[in-house]
Amino acid sequence: MELKKETLSKLRHAAMTLSEVLLTVSIIGVVTALTLTALSNKVGELKNIASLKKIYTALNQVTMFVILDKSSPNYWGLDEYSQDSSALAYSYYKPYFKVIRECSNQTGCWRYPTKFLSGKVYMRRAQFYQYMFTLVDGMNVLMNIYPKEVIASEFGVDVEKDSVVFIVDVNGDSMPNQIGRDIFAFVLAGKEIVPSGRDNSYNCNRAASGLTCTSRVINDGWKINYY
Repeated sequence: MELKKETLSKLRHAAMTLSEVLLTVSIIGVVTALTLTALSNKVGELKNIASLKKIYTALNQVTMFVILDKSSPNYWGLDEYSQDSSALAYSYYKPYFKVIRECSNQTGCWRYPTKFLSGKVYMRRAQFYQYMFTLVDGMNVLMNIYPKEVIASEFGVDVEKDSVVFIVDVNGDSMPNQIGRDIFAFVLAGKEIVPSGRDNSYNCNRAASGLTCTSRVINDGWKINYY
């Protein structure tokens, strides 16, 4: 009888141990999943930063050639919120880009919905005044002609005239498709390309649009520190 009790006690102990093992395995699984997710996000962020550096350099180099060929943007005759003006500006830039897709203001070169840094939806569909295209490295580019007041208030750059704004999805069709994470803006200011937020980066925070975060990333040593 004592032997049976001892055996039962051992079995109960073994059962408890098995439960503890299963619990431990479950905890390890959760921790591993969280770690892998964090690691994946970090790797994605580093890739996005590398692409951001690349497009910033490319836009400046291309703009230099465009201005040498077409003179100052002051003489391009660009009209705000005009698809014709966006298409005209694109035609000036196109010879210096390696483009694999052109969509004008139709779907196909941009992923929707596009979100602000706050998580709110920025765009659900293409706008009639946009010109969109995809570069050979997979980056999606959206060109708009904005009035100078909007460029100052939304993109944080003071310009003398209505001008071109480039909004670039540096990882193309991949997620998260969010301003300030994989989407960044640049402004044609005079004869150079400048990062959005150069003069004012007030909306680069998690409760706002993030449209001025490009300069913030650059000024912080090419790091995303506003999370």
